[in-house]
Formats: sequence, C-alpha cells, structure tokens
Amino acid sequence: MRDVRISAEVLAALTPDKVRALRAGPEPGRTQCVRCEQIADADLDPISVVVIRHPTPGGGTVTNIVFAHAECSPSTLSDSDVPVDVEQVMTRMHLIPTLAHRQPNGPVITGLLMEPLIPIVEAVEAPANAYLQTFLSHGLPLLGPYDVDMEYLATVPDWRAVLAPGESPEETRVTILCERPGEEHQPLAVISDLVVRPGPQWRQAAAATGELALYAGLIGLRQTRDRDMMTVARAIFAAARAGNLCGGLITAAVISP
Repeated sequence: MRDVRISAEVLAALTPDKVRALRAGPEPGRTQCVRCEQIADADLDPISVVVIRHPTPGGGTVTNIVFAHAECSPSTLSDSDVPVDVEQVMTRMHLIPTLAHRQPNGPVITGLLMEPLIPIVEAVEAPANAYLQTFLSHGLPLLGPYDVDMEYLATVPDWRAVLAPGESPEETRVTILCERPGEEHQPLAVISDLVVRPGPQWRQAAAATGELALYAGLIGLRQTRDRDMMTVARAIFAAARAGNLCGGLITAAVISP
C-alpha cells in the first residue's frame, strides 16, 4: 500500500479529488525529490506532498504540487513571492523523441512526447492543468487508454511540426505550431526551435511519412532514466487513464540540410 503523507494544512489546500488521486495513484509514480533531487518512487517509498502557492500576474493564485522523500521533508504548505505566468509555462516543455511502427510491418512513425518542465501545476482560480486546457481549446484532443495506440491515433488538423537540422547530424530543431483559424483561437507556438538529439533516422522517418505522433501532458518521464519502449508505453497509458494526455497525428514538415 502506498505511503503518501499529506499534512492537515496541505489537505485543506487541495481538492478532495486531488487528495484521493495522490493517495491511490498512479501519480506521482516515479518523480524527483525536491530536497535531495534523487528519484522517489511513490509505489515503494514513503512520500511527502509539498505544496507551494505562487501569485499570478493577474492577481490569482497557482498551487504547485511537488514531492519529497518522507525522510527528506514533511508534508508542508508554503507561499512563494515568485510569480508563475501560465502562458510562459506553455513554452517550457521537455521533449522525448520516439520511433515506432503504426502497424505491424508498417511504416515507422516519428513520435514526440511533450511534458512541462515544471511539476504538476493546479490553478486554484482557473482550470487545473492549464496547459492541457490550452491544448484542448486549440483542437488537440484528450486521449483515453484506447486512443493512444498509433494504429487508432486520430489526425489533428491545423497542428504541425517543423523539423530542421541541428548543428550535428544527431540534432533536430523542433518547432510545433497550432494555426487553427478563427478569431477565438490565436496561433499557438507550443515550442519554438527546441533541440532534440534522436539521430538522423528520426527526421528521415518524419520526411517519409509527413506526419508525427504527438503526445502532450503529464507523462511522468522527465526524471525517468530508463526510457525503453515498454517504459514509455506504460507511462503513456497511465497518463491517458488519469486524463492527463492530449495528442494525435500532426503534419510534419522536414527542412533539408
């Protein structure tokens, strides 16, 4: 049974649904202790929930939920003077490139896993997971466990990836844009010219198919050192089951060297 420790003051700051989710899992799973910066596994180690409240530029409050080994820190609630701008959070993404077959013996599909560089952010005075809400409002659909298989992954219009060569053959510069038309939806630059190092085969596969499988959300792989395909697949399905995953097949434009 998981040993997730939540103090009375933290309990009062979180919604009942969030408390139940933290105690039952699967999140946070394997995460990084904010005190010793080593891996903490909520399924194996006693874990303390640490909550830090930040002001937002509009006068609101954002609650940042992070985790620590119980031996490193008790569960605490604190207020920070450092503001958090959710719009800037949108552009601070961590990318994990993948390659997989969409169907057995079918073409290899370039994949990209995208998750925020900050830990879980829950807005008290705005919808939780603001980056997911932004993705949804720009037409990137929420994925359930039966939607994530590349064989059934839906094509998403108006989203595209631009893949350009980097300074070495191993590097690719990635830009992801949503150009959904309409006055209510301003063009969204999700990431701009961010470098990944998957090797030349990754960009070649995208050029061959003209598409990219994008998975975006709270995937939980940023601190995970073991990223074999089974680990990646389990993380994607866990995020989908928790309602923390958006994605689909998007157009990929590959710029030649």
